[in-house]
Amino acid sequence: MRALISNTVSTRKRLRSGVQTLELVIAFPLLLITSLAIVQFAALSAFEATVEAAVAEAAREAAKTIDPMDAPQAALVTFNQAMQLHGLSTNTPKIALAVDQVGKHTVYGDPMFAPSPGSVMVGEVRVTAAISLQSAPTLNLLKTFGLDFDQRTIETTHVSGA
Repeated sequence: MRALISNTVSTRKRLRSGVQTLELVIAFPLLLITSLAIVQFAALSAFEATVEAAVAEAAREAAKTIDPMDAPQAALVTFNQAMQLHGLSTNTPKIALAVDQVGKHTVYGDPMFAPSPGSVMVGEVRVTAAISLQSAPTLNLLKTFGLDFDQRTIETTHVSGA
């Protein structure tokens, strides 16, 4: 009788081991995709925050210039300095920076990516950056699973007044 119980317990353990393997095979791809998605979106959020901060700083610097004719150049220099953190500038393909003042629209970088002119009031400067993620040093971990971020463009605007 004791041998029969021992044999039954060992058979149950073997069957349970097979179920655990099956659970792992089912759960592992879901855990992998979820982990990759978390890393992907964290990297994209950090890059987007950098771009937003660079545009805001560029708009503030442009608004602080004494001569309004110097505002676009001040915005360009400030934006490029901030984006050097990621090794990017307006000389990189698929990156454009637009500086709008009353009656003036200045574009630096890739003219094919240039943001459209925006309306501003007297004494304001509007700075807009458009950056394709193809040119950005971001991860594209989910491309294998059909979610390609290379086709996405980040466009952000900031308006500052004197």
